Amino acid sequence: MSFRERLAGRAFAADARRKCTTDAVQRLAGAADTRPPRLRLTSVPALPHLPAVRRDAARSSRRILLIAAGLGILVATSARAAELDWRRLGDETAELLADVLRIDTTNPPGNETAAANAFARKLVSEGISVEVIESSPGRGNLYARLAGRGAGRPVILLSHLDVVPADPRTWRVPPFAGAREGGFVYGRGALDCKGIAAVELMAMIAVKRSGEPLERDLILLATADEEAGGKNGAGWLVHHRPDVVGNAEYCINEGDHIHVLAGGRRVVHVAVGEKTPFWVKLVAHGEAGHGATPPPLTAVTRLIRALNKIRRYRTPIHVVRPVETYFAALAPLEKEPLRTKLAHLAASLDDPIFLAEFARNPRQNALVRNTITPTVLEGSPKTNVIPAEASAHLDCRLLPGEKPSEFLNQLRDVIGDDSISIETLLSLPASSSDPDSGLVAAVRHMAAQDLGGAPVVPSVTPGFTDSHYLREHGVASYGFVPFVLSEDEEKTVHGTNERVSVENLRGGVRRLVGVLRALPPETPR
Repeated sequence: MSFRERLAGRAFAADARRKCTTDAVQRLAGAADTRPPRLRLTSVPALPHLPAVRRDAARSSRRILLIAAGLGILVATSARAAELDWRRLGDETAELLADVLRIDTTNPPGNETAAANAFARKLVSEGISVEVIESSPGRGNLYARLAGRGAGRPVILLSHLDVVPADPRTWRVPPFAGAREGGFVYGRGALDCKGIAAVELMAMIAVKRSGEPLERDLILLATADEEAGGKNGAGWLVHHRPDVVGNAEYCINEGDHIHVLAGGRRVVHVAVGEKTPFWVKLVAHGEAGHGATPPPLTAVTRLIRALNKIRRYRTPIHVVRPVETYFAALAPLEKEPLRTKLAHLAASLDDPIFLAEFARNPRQNALVRNTITPTVLEGSPKTNVIPAEASAHLDCRLLPGEKPSEFLNQLRDVIGDDSISIETLLSLPASSSDPDSGLVAAVRHMAAQDLGGAPVVPSVTPGFTDSHYLREHGVASYGFVPFVLSEDEEKTVHGTNERVSVENLRGGVRRLVGVLRALPPETPR
């Protein structure tokens, strides 16, 4: 191709980008949508799924495909990427996050479409095609795709847009004000999970601005409904729009992060597995009546008796293989005698003194046993009315490999009251990913370059995420948030004064791009 032909091709691509961006802004501004209500698409057309091309023909073939599609994807004309201003990217991330935190997406009801559109406008302004897909009215899921060199299967950056409730009376700033104070951005979702979504989005933008494509396509998904199990978000997409996942090899999701140990040492945790959520509802029954003349037993007192039995019950200790491997990897970072005890955790926990000390840490305790946490209580709507029914929700988390049916039988035995029924509210399958994959290797490379060689440890998390939906689809999924978090910052997740530092937003974008650049083009055979 001559210089004049290349110049003409670039001019054509520029015109196509301007048209794509103009059309997208008009759609995001509220253009009428005539598509069926079950799947209402907001914003710009979806990116087509370009077939992988051979590396020896990648540059010319991909340039023709992308220019013809008019997608505005910049094709690198130099072997060197443009120098990126990471500080500026971090500041942009903080500004974007503050704006999206001001959109209340408390689930229920969620109403994530507004947040998805806010993120979409940022992508469109960069010439990146984006689609907002609604599983039902108001339940928006963001999807964008940035073409790579075609040397490997795509990698997905996954986050969610819904948040848990926040009581403003307990916060020092309003939880949906997107306030910036003292080097932090405050708001419900700052860490879980809009802050992660903002960093993943800005990492995609950083790759595009660099002018140097990744070896593989990059897919961005910011979904609805994760806090309620993901059936209207990631689960819906996998089943109704599997094309957005395609044949991706890896997924990077929330789950774990960079921990700070005593003395300031940093350890990078990459979640390869999760405990299984098993949410149940206890329902006690009794005779309704007036509070002034109570019978010996009521629905409420039956429920209290059952909850007290559960409170006193200690689930058995069980060290599963992934947890044993996790603590063995942490052992070399500790001094004796703790080093030896962690290296042989199952045997060490037979010592009641060590068990008591180990279990005093809530996270450690949750990794070696099933847990049961009463959360929601419901009874009478009035003080002087004895209800015919009283109920409690239990957030149970099961170790990998545990069967929910067997755990349910154990729970019935502990309660020992056939008048109390147990309803299953949520039960998801256990899943895990290979701890020795190319993605974990890429995180190790990033840690060596950016974190002074901090050790990388495959972990198991007590919480659950949408990763299992991707794993069921054949995508190896990992929990890695590129933030360095103190214990105090971790506690704000689902808690009071949730916040993320601007420094973490800056470093997060840089570290995530570093991981993406370090991914091997193909999985080693």
